[in-house]
Amino acid sequence: MGLFSAEPTDEVAKKVLDEFNDVKELKDVVDGTLALQENEIYEKLVGMGNPIDSSVDKRYGIKNNEYTDLEIFAAKHLSKFPLRLPLTPLINIKDFWVIYTFIGDLYSIRTGRKIYQEDLYKVEQGDMATRITLMLENFDSNLETPEPTVEFFKRLGKVKWQDKKAKKLRNYISNLFFILAFNKWGGKNVGWNFPATEKAFILLLSGCSAVLEGRNKINTYDVIRANKTYLKLINTDISKMM
Repeated sequence: MGLFSAEPTDEVAKKVLDEFNDVKELKDVVDGTLALQENEIYEKLVGMGNPIDSSVDKRYGIKNNEYTDLEIFAAKHLSKFPLRLPLTPLINIKDFWVIYTFIGDLYSIRTGRKIYQEDLYKVEQGDMATRITLMLENFDSNLETPEPTVEFFKRLGKVKWQDKKAKKLRNYISNLFFILAFNKWGGKNVGWNFPATEKAFILLLSGCSAVLEGRNKINTYDVIRANKTYLKLINTDISKMM
């Protein structure tokens, strides 16, 4: 594993539970995360390269002006500032785009093949991103897909942390994911940008939870809900829903 030696995964998990023993459903998240050590889908996900076949025209949407309302509203109302600084918005457009990265990666893993043109259309133009953004853990329910709104993204672009506890919980769980992947598969088998992308995705889901609950601040409930949604996505064959 090289020069870096990580703490044992179980010890990191125990620290999370001890530090936040009053947070409801945290144990479910920690147990679900630890179960990923034996999850073949997650193993493939953390080491995923570019799943898009070289024959695919990735700019078809720009050429044909084909964008969903979800993409249009996000692009218009989420910050495009490229850096994370203390006074910049917590959630920006880069965080939003990672939802398509995860949908595409999981779709490719589940189907067992590269993503071709028709697949990319399903990923970008289908309703899976909308269902995840606006329904979170209920993305796989029989409920009708909600319509995205301008107001949702205006509010998403303004969310902040409720307190240091919520932010610290996010960081502790994120570190557990990182340590687990490093200890189980080694640094060379984990995509160089995967931990940051995973962290951004869960931040996005946390912000969505706050907005859906009518708040402008992310609390511990939102962090738990976001992580439960993420774990459910990993354990669900979303290719059958697309």
